[in-house]
Order: sequence, then C-alpha cells, then structure tokens
Amino acid sequence: MMARFRSLPLRALLPLLFIFLAAMWLGIGVLVMPGEQSVIARLLGTIFYAGAMTAFFGVVISRARRGAGGIDELSRMQAAVKAGAVPPDVDSSTWIPMLEKWHDQNRRWRWLAPVLFTGFLTLSLWIASTSGPVWFVLALVFLVLLIVSTVSASRGHDRLARMLDELRGSELHAR
Repeated sequence: MMARFRSLPLRALLPLLFIFLAAMWLGIGVLVMPGEQSVIARLLGTIFYAGAMTAFFGVVISRARRGAGGIDELSRMQAAVKAGAVPPDVDSSTWIPMLEKWHDQNRRWRWLAPVLFTGFLTLSLWIASTSGPVWFVLALVFLVLLIVSTVSASRGHDRLARMLDELRGSELHAR
C-alpha cells in the first residue's frame, strides 16, 4: 500500500497530501481549541497550513525523485534500504550519492530525535498539567515517536552503512 502511494505521480499525490494535512490540522485544532476560533478563521488557517505544507512536501518529493533518477528508481532504493540488501544490477553512480545523503540524515537524526521528542514530551506533559487531558494523549504520541524514531534511526544508519560499503566494494571490483 505505502509503496503504491509513494509511486503516485505528483499531480495525484499532492491533492491527497493536501486533503490529509487539512483534515489533520482541522481535527487537531478542534480537539485542542474547540471554541476559540470562528469557523471561517479555522478554515482559512487550515487552507493556508495545508497549502504551505503541500508546497513544501511537493518540492522535497520532487527533488528526491529527481536525485534518484525517477519515481521507480527511488521506490527501488527505498525498498532496498528497507530490506537491507543492494540489488545486483544497480547503477552505483546514482545509488551511492543518494544512500550517502540518507546515511548523513540518519546520522544526524540519531542524536536529534531523542533531543527533539524529549523536549516535545516534556512540553506536552507541562501543558497537560495546566490545560487539560488531551495533552496527555499528545504526550503519549511523543513518547511513541521518541522510541520509534530513535530505534529506526539507529537501525537505518547501520543498514545504510553496510549497503554503502557493499556498493563501494562492488564499484572497486568493477574497475
């Protein structure tokens, strides 16, 4: 399901992303601040937020696809990283730069994720103690994100390092 979603063309992916982001922003706004804004102000804020985030994600996704050599190659790279194995017939001149970029991102995320989500967890617990119980749910979400992001960044970093070593080794043997 996720692979099919990732391989959608941008003209199909971005409207779906806009709808998801708008629903999420509107839902969170209604839960956290139920009666503090008029409907028009809430809808305008939702459209602005969803539009800005869709544009941002559109640029990020477009750059990633272009850097990988297209949608299919990017999907192939993501599947290979998930499996932890380099397919035999890859173009190392395209794969090595993209995997190095992801390796660097994972290296930074290994220390940034615990700092970021611990801060968010602390803030949401503080707000929950003063505002209301909905923030305890958000604190639980941040706790789960802290654990998942820390574990996945560490595993991803190690997996990418092995894959890069394998690609560089095969590149040396090909010469």
